[in-house]
Amino acid sequence: MIEERSAGPVYRERVLPSVASIWSLVLVTPVAWLTFLPFVEKLGEFTGVGIGLFITIAVLVSIWFAAPVIEVDETGFAVGETLLPLSAIGGYEVVPKERAFVERGSNLDPGAYVRFQLSVNTLIKLQVVDPDDRTPYWLIATRRPEQIADCLVQLAKK
Repeated sequence: MIEERSAGPVYRERVLPSVASIWSLVLVTPVAWLTFLPFVEKLGEFTGVGIGLFITIAVLVSIWFAAPVIEVDETGFAVGETLLPLSAIGGYEVVPKERAFVERGSNLDPGAYVRFQLSVNTLIKLQVVDPDDRTPYWLIATRRPEQIADCLVQLAKK
């Protein structure tokens, strides 16, 4: 379903992983330096450090571009390029951290549209009421589900 996006989103969020979950990237540079240490005479003293920094930066850039972007505006609720029109949203539910594991696991409908971020434990669940769409609901990881819910309420009043 391709629709023209409006001039500006009412809500926008790039759902990045937490800092704690990417903390291990700090170890890439020293590990690369230690890996290339035996080859210092042939490759140079800072080859391992340079390769480690390159790998770290490449992983950080890929994490940035792979992180889902949530936008809510007059046309609907979008996650990346996928758009759910406001008219197809029958209701929503803010899923707290305590229930996130169950919603992602045993309560998850196989037909649901999901977009998770590993270190984000709060979700928003949007009920789909479009008769032409077999998707029962969208389950999306977000750091600020209450703000999304407020935006949906404001847009429904318009």
